[in-house]
Parts: sequence; structure tokens; C-alpha cells
Amino acid sequence: MKSLLTPQKTLSSWWYGLLAGLRREQGQEFESLPLALARLDHQGAIQQLNKGWEELTGYSAQECLYRAQVSFVHPEDQPLWKQTLVRLAKAPLGAWEQMQLRFLTPGGERRWVEVRIRHYSRGFIVSLGDATLQVQEQQALAASHRSLCNLLDSLPAMVYRCRNNRHWTMEYVSQGCVDLTGYRPDQLINSQVVTFNSLIHPEDRDRVWTEVQQSLQASRPVYLDYRLITAQGTIRTVHERASGIFSDNGDVLGVEGIIFVSPAPH
Repeated sequence: MKSLLTPQKTLSSWWYGLLAGLRREQGQEFESLPLALARLDHQGAIQQLNKGWEELTGYSAQECLYRAQVSFVHPEDQPLWKQTLVRLAKAPLGAWEQMQLRFLTPGGERRWVEVRIRHYSRGFIVSLGDATLQVQEQQALAASHRSLCNLLDSLPAMVYRCRNNRHWTMEYVSQGCVDLTGYRPDQLINSQVVTFNSLIHPEDRDRVWTEVQQSLQASRPVYLDYRLITAQGTIRTVHERASGIFSDNGDVLGVEGIIFVSPAPH
């Protein structure tokens, strides 16, 4: 959950207009805003809602008024909602928070909503936005990322992405680095324990740097054979295939590729 406890002076102007209308008991602005809005009392019971709320949740005003909003929240998300109300009730007027929750429609459908809740003198103002498609896309992307990582980790090689500096600072390293170098990914990423350059045999370091830079300048793939010194102190000849990562302006952003043990000569 993203916490945005914010002083009143930093809130957007439409919040103030909305609250002013509520204080004057004028609901026109409340009703006309293109958002799902509700006003809750200090206990979290719905006191007022607009048409957008009915359209998003699927519940009529008669079904919602004077009921605790938490009753419309998925049971697994209800503790988060309750904790947020308690925390905001203790915060200064004007404080607000933002989170994603699952709401349950009358038909039992789960609907992800982006919730913004603000503390004001008579309770809370809540706005909802449908986040179902966004969450589904995020979940699909995360699943795809996990599948890709699992595939890369299963390869008998080290897949990597690094910065184009003399340390070859690693930003991503697959699990294959353990068999190749003797170091875990977390030890290589951001040079936490060793730099990748320090694993390259001292006699090969300058050549590797020069050949990679020449390939990047010519925008051609990198093909290299050189020696690595493993964590156990053994020397291993490896083959690397890589390419540059370039910005739209042609600037080198990094290098990505794969390194594996060179096949023994016949």
C-alpha cells in the first residue's frame, strides 16, 4: 500500500471544492464529479454517495447508505481497510492514503479498485477508480517475468545485463552464474562482493574491454573468448555473446548477453 499522508495545504483544489460543497450541504458538485465518491462517518458507515459509486460497485444507494463500507470489501482486504481508517482517524485533517482493494459486486464478482480516502472534519471522503484491467495486466506481466526468469535460470550458462563500465557492474544475473563463476547472483549484482571485471583473468581484461567497446561503437554483436577466475581459484575459458543496449539517441545504456564454458577443443 502506498501511504500518502499529506498536509491539507498540498491537497488538490477539487478536494477543497468538494468539501466546501459538503459543508454547505450542496450535493451538486459531489454528484457531478466523474468519479465514484462516498462520504463516510467517523465509524466508516456510508452517509452519502454519488451515481458514479452506484455504477462502479453495482449497488444502489438504498443498498449502501448507512452500511459500513468494509462490508463491500473482499474479506481478505478488510483488515487493510480497517487499519487505514484507524490510522487516518488519528492523522491531521487533510491527510489521505491510496491503496488497491478488491470489492465484491452484487453478483459476487471481484473488482479491483483504486481507493483514495481523505480525513475531514465529519469523517472520510472516499473515491474509487476501476483498476481491474490494470491489476490483471500487472499480474500477467509478473507471471510472464517469472516464466522468463525460470527459463533463464534453467540454462547451463550465465545470462546477464550490465553497465558499460570497467567494472562491468551487473544489473541482472541468472542463476547459471553459480556453476560458471562460483558466485551467487546477489554477490555479483551491483558488485556486492566482487566486480565481474575482477573475475576476468588479468591478462585478458584490457582486451575484453577494448573488443567490447569496438563492437558497441560499430553497433555489432560481441563475440569473445577469455579466461575467468572462479571463486574457487580455478581458471576457466568461457565464450561470451552479447550486444549493446542503446537509447533512441544511440547512447550506450548497457550490455546484455550470455556467457558459457567454451567447449573443449577436439
